[in-house]
Amino acid sequence: MNNKLGTKLTRCPRLGQEITFSYCRSESGDLPCTRIISCWQPVFDVETFLKNTLTAEQWRQFTGMPPKDKIANILELIAKAKAEK
Repeated sequence: MNNKLGTKLTRCPRLGQEITFSYCRSESGDLPCTRIISCWQPVFDVETFLKNTLTAEQWRQFTGMPPKDKIANILELIAKAKAEK
């Protein structure tokens, strides 16, 4: 990925702070955040970018993922933070 693109920042409505595009691309493990298109579309054509960079199987999984609810997301972020300590 273009390093300049990976360091771009936008405000995350789920986390309530600015985060990088590279974080959004890997928020769900090897899949992007379910909200990446709605958050980044005003900045650049993120949907086309993802279609060109994800495999067909990853794109299918990404487009079929239901959005996480807020509580599940918070618990997942807490577990991730604890694991990184």
